[in-house]
Amino acid sequence: RLAQQPQLSPLAHLAQPTLTLHSDSLTDAKFEGYDRSVKTYKQKIHINNEMFGFSYSRWDFDWKDESDLPFYRGKTPIDSMNRIKLYANWPLRINDEWFMLNSVNVNATYEDEMSDSYGGGITSFFSYKLDEDHSIQLGAFANYHSVKTIALPVIGYSYRARETDGLKMLIGFPRTYIGYQLNPAILINAGMVYSQAVIRLADDSGIEPEGYSEAKDFQANLGFRYEINKHFELSADILYAFKRDFTIYNSNADEIDSYSIEPSFGGIIKLKYLF
Repeated sequence: RLAQQPQLSPLAHLAQPTLTLHSDSLTDAKFEGYDRSVKTYKQKIHINNEMFGFSYSRWDFDWKDESDLPFYRGKTPIDSMNRIKLYANWPLRINDEWFMLNSVNVNATYEDEMSDSYGGGITSFFSYKLDEDHSIQLGAFANYHSVKTIALPVIGYSYRARETDGLKMLIGFPRTYIGYQLNPAILINAGMVYSQAVIRLADDSGIEPEGYSEAKDFQANLGFRYEINKHFELSADILYAFKRDFTIYNSNADEIDSYSIEPSFGGIIKLKYLF
C-alpha cells in the first residue's frame, strides 16, 4: 500500500467490500470462413468481498455485413446480452501445508427474456504449500445449464502468489497470471483466462428464436495496475481474444451448428474502490 494502514482483523478483511467498474471492447473479428465480422463491447459492475459477490454485465455487438452469415434471419443477429451472477466462496485452511477453496455461483445469461436462462457453477480445489514461495493446486470446476454442462480440471503452480512486492505468478488452467510489483503503487501484469457460458436467446432472436448459444473463449491480457490511494485502483490492459467458439441450439436444446471467430485485439479499463 502507498502508506501504512492499520491492520484489519482476519474477519474484517474477509468482510471488507470492493466495488469495481469494468469497460472493455474487442475490435472487428471475422467469422472463420466468412468475410463478415463483429465488434464486442462490454460493461460490468462488480461488488464483492472475500466471501460473497454480485455482478451485472452487458455486452453490445456491432455487426458488419451480417446478412451474408449462414445464421442470418433477416435482422441483426443479436444487439446485446446480459448476465447477472451471485456467488459465494468458502476458504478452508486445513493445516500449515494444505488449503482448500470452494466456490459456488448462480447466474442468468440472456438476450431479452430471463426464463430458462438460469445456470450455476461450482469450483473446488486443494492447494499444497511446497515451501514459503511455492504451491501447487489441483481440483475441478463445473458450469451447469440445462442445455450444456461442462466439467474441467483446475491445475496450477503458484509462486509468491499473495506477496505485494517483486515477482508473483500462477501458471495453470483455467487461469494463468504473472505480475511484477515495480513499486508500492504500480503492478505490471499479464495473464490468460478460459471462460464458458450458455446464453438464452430472445423469443424473436435473429439467430435462433427461443434458442440458446454456448460461447467459449480464451483471452489473454497485458497491462498495469496503479494504486491511486488507499481506496482507489486504476488498471488498464491490452486484450487478445485468441480462440472464440459459439454453438447454436434450438429451443429443445438440440445442437444446430457451431462457428469460430478469428482472433482480435482489444482493451479494458477497470476502476476499483475499496470501502
